[in-house]
Amino acid sequence: MLIRKGFRFRVYPTPKQQARLRRWEGSLRFLWNLGLEQRRMGLARPRGEKRFPTAFDQINELTALRAELPWLADVPRNVCAQLLVELDKASQRAFKKVALPPRWKRRGRDFVGLCEPHPKAWRLDGAVIRFPKLGNLRAVVHRPLEGKPKTCTIRRDGDQWFASILCEIEIADPAPRPEPVVGLDRGVVNIVADSDGAVFPAPRCFERARKQLARAQRTVSRRRKGSQNRDKAKLRVATLHRKVRRQRQHVVHLLSARYAKSHGTVVIEKLNVAGMTHANRGLARGILDAGWSMFATCLRYKLAWSGGNLVEVPAAYSSQTCSSCGAIDKASRRSQSEFCCTACGYHDHADLNAAKVIKARANRSCQPAEGSCPETPRRSRKVNVALRVPRRSSSQSLAL
Repeated sequence: MLIRKGFRFRVYPTPKQQARLRRWEGSLRFLWNLGLEQRRMGLARPRGEKRFPTAFDQINELTALRAELPWLADVPRNVCAQLLVELDKASQRAFKKVALPPRWKRRGRDFVGLCEPHPKAWRLDGAVIRFPKLGNLRAVVHRPLEGKPKTCTIRRDGDQWFASILCEIEIADPAPRPEPVVGLDRGVVNIVADSDGAVFPAPRCFERARKQLARAQRTVSRRRKGSQNRDKAKLRVATLHRKVRRQRQHVVHLLSARYAKSHGTVVIEKLNVAGMTHANRGLARGILDAGWSMFATCLRYKLAWSGGNLVEVPAAYSSQTCSSCGAIDKASRRSQSEFCCTACGYHDHADLNAAKVIKARANRSCQPAEGSCPETPRRSRKVNVALRVPRRSSSQSLAL
């Protein structure tokens, strides 16, 4: 099995190299916006005269454009061509309605990566990365590369620079793992609760940094636009956001690695995170701070590498269903952490009960033999009628 694995190293360019990298960023932003406008103008033509330029068409026109603009010709050609390829991929995803249309890149908001797609144009030699037209970059190589290096991307994160190297690794097809099945319930107060009885409180990285971020953003608003003090204040905000992002990624990687190593099958709810954040603004900050989508993505590829399996089950009424008798009643969820079934009196932590329900739904879909977890019975007609009312109302939201 061929897999792709990324390695991210911190690089320390000299002041002269940093100035050149920033000029390249501006040139690539211009190229992205120009290519995007060309595509929009082609689509704005009448029905019979519409044009759909591809990455190949735009790369062919790149030679003449670089001849007219010396500051664009300073950027390596392969880096410019790869940017147009990424623009074409973004447009294709928009046409297939799997992502939003690409937007204009703005200075100070959108960071552009410099990707060298040809492995022979760059190399990693010890603690030095040699990049075309840039020379040697001192890097902190904290772990060796694996497999065959393919691409190298230099990207700025605030005041720090990083080199991301993508490698292709050929591994043997992993055998199915016989480890037990576990159900996971993701939440805002508790980031993960599993069917084995473990509960992990949410780190709430963003909430802990909100006061510092608010203070730093007020400082930015008081600084004069275009001044160096305003740039310093904006860098302070970017540094705080970077710290929060790294803390969240650290927790997500630790939890996903834990379950990928100890279990062969992990069951989670199939959630529309983007729709939930738009529908419920009150919980949007907590949902995004918990990193639900990131956690599912990390689980998926880590389980695939180790021979495990990630199963997604419907999420409807998982927090209102009793894991013991299967009765569904909104009144059973007495509080955020307490669940007491109104039918059989079963009492448990609400998140742990939901995790057991999720696991039982996966077992039911796989048609298990005798002795497996109890199946969740269908809802009665009386409960169905009572639960449809909030769906028709625009002022109420259905609690899962």
